[in-house]
Amino acid sequence: MEDGFMERVTTFKTNHQESDPKTLLVPWQRYLQEHDHSAGTIKKYIQAVSNFLGWYEEEEHAPLQLTALTPIALIGYRNELQHEQHKSISTINLRISALRTWCGWLIDQGYLTIDPSARVKLVNGQTGSKREGLSNPQVNALLRQAQASRDAARNYAIIQTLLQTGIRLSECSALTFGDVTFGERGGMLLVRAGKGNKVRSVPLNSSARDALATYIAPRLEIEKPSIKAVATKWPKSASPHAFDALWESQKGGALTTSAMGQMIADLVKAAGSLVPEEMSAHTLRHTFARNYLTQYPGDLVGLAALLGHSSLDTTKLYTQPSIHQLAKKVEQLHINAYSE
Repeated sequence: MEDGFMERVTTFKTNHQESDPKTLLVPWQRYLQEHDHSAGTIKKYIQAVSNFLGWYEEEEHAPLQLTALTPIALIGYRNELQHEQHKSISTINLRISALRTWCGWLIDQGYLTIDPSARVKLVNGQTGSKREGLSNPQVNALLRQAQASRDAARNYAIIQTLLQTGIRLSECSALTFGDVTFGERGGMLLVRAGKGNKVRSVPLNSSARDALATYIAPRLEIEKPSIKAVATKWPKSASPHAFDALWESQKGGALTTSAMGQMIADLVKAAGSLVPEEMSAHTLRHTFARNYLTQYPGDLVGLAALLGHSSLDTTKLYTQPSIHQLAKKVEQLHINAYSE
């Protein structure tokens, strides 16, 4: 195994996969009590897993099934705690530890065959405060990889939408045709299910509209994709198609948040060393924010409105230099005899 991790594998009980994870909290709590865990630890562990199950149901609009308990789901939850809820490092690591213990119990009891938490790392101080985006070469490498992927037009449009708007992955996956105002000279996304159930509008620039036009054209029966042609045939708000999901899976259903996250993870892996392996959809949000403030220094109010931040304190974190920017400055200090 890589990185010193040992994946736990056990005999699978076929009828267990249909079990409701929420109901499994009762026997798990009893197990923890029988194995001398303190009352305080048990309470925190149960709350941590309950919080995860609630978060998953809100994100996916459906309760968690054990078949969907994957590393991507767990990492998505960790990123939510770290980047969106800004929980303390100790809180994040406590919840991840609780999920690891729970997954271990599910393995031992035969509910899972492979431990999905085996490679889900805890966070450290530096990781908890980093809001570093991609460099231009890294962005280009990711976009090229999207264009070379299996569902190229859709994947490229998703990456461009996230990159050009800074919206969250869950907000992107929830978009319908009716949430998009698509015009030849402008566009707008209506985020209906933002953090804290806040609604906001985000401009859709020409790069995002061009990518969307290429992806959507076949669904609108347009032979020669163009922004103008797609704008003309875009479903109106009163149309029955206004409630259709903007992003489709390869089977024709709505693309879920988890599936979209997995697609991005696959692109990152395929890009190899050209894109940081820890890159996620949230990195694209950071990239948008960093680029916005670089071009419009000091416009924290504008950026906060675009990102859906309720506090400017959160937005101010993007004004802090990235570790790579600091490394470059340190390298160029005059006291560095080997400075290039």
